[in-house]
Amino acid sequence: MYLFLYGLHLLVVFSWAIFLLQFIKSLQNNLTDRYLFGILSVFMMLVALGIGTKLMLLNPGVAKVGVWLHVKLSFDILLMIENLYLLYVLFKNKTLSSKVYEILYWCSYGAFMLMIALTMFRPF
Repeated sequence: MYLFLYGLHLLVVFSWAIFLLQFIKSLQNNLTDRYLFGILSVFMMLVALGIGTKLMLLNPGVAKVGVWLHVKLSFDILLMIENLYLLYVLFKNKTLSSKVYEILYWCSYGAFMLMIALTMFRPF
């Protein structure tokens, strides 16, 4: 059960990354499907949060093993705040500069790659 949830968590986080990155690009280019990507990114974020919480409950000792989990969770929280802020920007019809969207895109990309690497390899 644990390994199934672990693999599912990786797939859901990967899906969240894809939808969030598409959401940022659709906001930057003012595409019509930006609402779809916004809602899907928040949905995947909540599913990833639920599965991650279940994994922590199934194996609470992992929190005491190393610092990698705390670093990963810090990036999780930052990306969740970013996702909810961008959804706020979408529904309040606000706009940000193209440079801000570009910075958010590449910072999010790097954070997701770091989170997946921390989850897969647990370096420290």
